[in-house]
Amino acid sequence: MSPSIPTQVSAAIFLAIAPAIAFAQPAKSEIPDAIYTPLQMEAGTWDADITFYENDVPNGKGTGVQVNTLLVNGHWIVNEFKIPATDKFPAYEGHGAWGYDPVAKTYVDTWIDTNDLAVRTDYGYWNAPENTMIWSSKQSDGQGHFVDYRMTEEFKGDVRIFTFYQIGLAKPNPHTLLKIVFTKRKG
Repeated sequence: MSPSIPTQVSAAIFLAIAPAIAFAQPAKSEIPDAIYTPLQMEAGTWDADITFYENDVPNGKGTGVQVNTLLVNGHWIVNEFKIPATDKFPAYEGHGAWGYDPVAKTYVDTWIDTNDLAVRTDYGYWNAPENTMIWSSKQSDGQGHFVDYRMTEEFKGDVRIFTFYQIGLAKPNPHTLLKIVFTKRKG
């Protein structure tokens, strides 16, 4: 028995559009393993020596601990950072997740903490020759202004130096808000 006319038409239509369907599917690009190097370098438990700044001058110190856990595939990392209260500053807690976003083709970080008025999303790039992550973000200050921030994270073996800058509203000069020297725990 031969196939019915509707079956033959359906098969012909499928064969005609199959190449278009295959073409429309996004190809899985191969992401080089080196893309995940900064995540691997950041994994682990780190003791933090923090210097706070006001008007570009150090005005306080603190200590804390950051625990960074890679997801099973090694493509994303979860950060948990805690600083106990001092006589000058309240306790601080922050949580983030970051990695290389293959759709945006850049590193993306989402951060929430006890200081921010809103979720902060950072976009970054890895400067491999200098072992440095450079991040940029824009966040509302809750008063109708969007404030630009820049962060650098220099990796030096078991030490990394994270510096957080606010870019001036009137003049785009960087103003240091804090510097953290992280030392990786042996483990």
